[in-house]
Amino acid sequence: MFSARWQIDAKFGHKQTVLELLKKWEREIGSQVGLADLKFQIMTGSIGAREATVEAHHQVESLAQLEQFFAKIGKIDAHAKWGKEMEPYVVSGTSLWNIYRIVE
Repeated sequence: MFSARWQIDAKFGHKQTVLELLKKWEREIGSQVGLADLKFQIMTGSIGAREATVEAHHQVESLAQLEQFFAKIGKIDAHAKWGKEMEPYVVSGTSLWNIYRIVE
């Protein structure tokens, strides 16, 4: 099992907007690709992390399941539109995926 973590940093004063747009993505786009099966969570920086950091966690059974997820969202026009809607509120160049193997 794996935890796929997508991380971005919100521009100063825009973290709430980033959170709202990520929740919109969860409802409108993630719901089309079986996000409910991935134990999706949204997290923000708190202690020992940048406060501006927003992470979306997806728990997947296999890397193949993650690849299928990526392939599905890539075909949804609303996903590309959502990315353009999110862009003004995110620090450019901070988008990062980390994939962790869950051992327990």
